[in-house]
Amino acid sequence: DLQVNCEICRRTSQSSWAADVTVGGWVGVRTTLGGELGAWRLGGDEATQRVMMVSAVSQLYPFAKAPAFVKLGLGLMTYRSTDGEQSLSARSLAVQAGFGYDVLVKDRYIVIPFATLAQGFNNGLYLDDEKATGASQMKLVRFGLGVGVRR
Repeated sequence: DLQVNCEICRRTSQSSWAADVTVGGWVGVRTTLGGELGAWRLGGDEATQRVMMVSAVSQLYPFAKAPAFVKLGLGLMTYRSTDGEQSLSARSLAVQAGFGYDVLVKDRYIVIPFATLAQGFNNGLYLDDEKATGASQMKLVRFGLGVGVRR
């Protein structure tokens, strides 16, 4: 859920669909490294909001006998909200942390339930491309189900 407190983007529910694409490979027995592109969008009568994130990510599998992992990432996050008259935007450095579990389906495919928190730190929000605030933060909590190919 995304929580923003401003007149053009305040809502009681910020839940919406998101999409991620991750490409990478194994760099160790229990470590993957890759790149990820994530997008979240919520549109309605009052405003449209969008978050995009580009990250380098790693999944660490701490247990030899369980396919559970911890996910860590570092990247860039952008936020934009518009109501047709005004727009609010921010860009930031972002870190993400989460966890998940690889569930084997057939011999080669996996389904991956996961949860991730992305936290962005920036130098302020911009209203119609004019700086409106000092330092601010963006948070995005994601719960999802991924599909992948097993090594």
